[in-house]
Amino acid sequence: MKNIQTESIRQQTDDQIIDATLTLLQSQSYDQLAVTDIARKAGVSRMAFYRHFGTKESVIATIVEQLTSDFAHEAQHLPNESRAVATAFFEFIQSNAVVIAILLNAGLREQFYPPLRDILHGLYSNILRDHATNAAIVDYISDFTASGMLAIAIRWISTGMQETVKELAEMSKEMTDAQEEFL
Repeated sequence: MKNIQTESIRQQTDDQIIDATLTLLQSQSYDQLAVTDIARKAGVSRMAFYRHFGTKESVIATIVEQLTSDFAHEAQHLPNESRAVATAFFEFIQSNAVVIAILLNAGLREQFYPPLRDILHGLYSNILRDHATNAAIVDYISDFTASGMLAIAIRWISTGMQETVKELAEMSKEMTDAQEEFL
């Protein structure tokens, strides 16, 4: 019983530190962020911060891991169909828009962009391989598509998310369909 309680307290402290980090990043860049400020905002000592994370980089890595693992898990169950992938991706972006916007505004694009690109690359590779007559370019087109999806998501967030998930998914499907002509 004590082990479960200890783990619960540990998770609560981790969550407080993560929340404090995200809160502080809303008003300052990552470079300005100090461990002392995070600990104070989280209501923990610097020692507790270091026991739980060690560095502010580790906090960001944990945030990105939580963010990307959710989408990676969902991606495992998606059909090899571009509309389904685009819909799931934009629903994920919509659900996590605040965290992604905070990371973007803090100058941390390169922390979350590569892992999400890799997940999308895998999904689009699977879709495109089903239609490929020229398998050699599947990787190139998958990279192009994955990067384009992320660019659309970033633009969508930065312009206030005016379009619906359905509209973006349809636009993305049309772009993917057009790329299949090159295969």
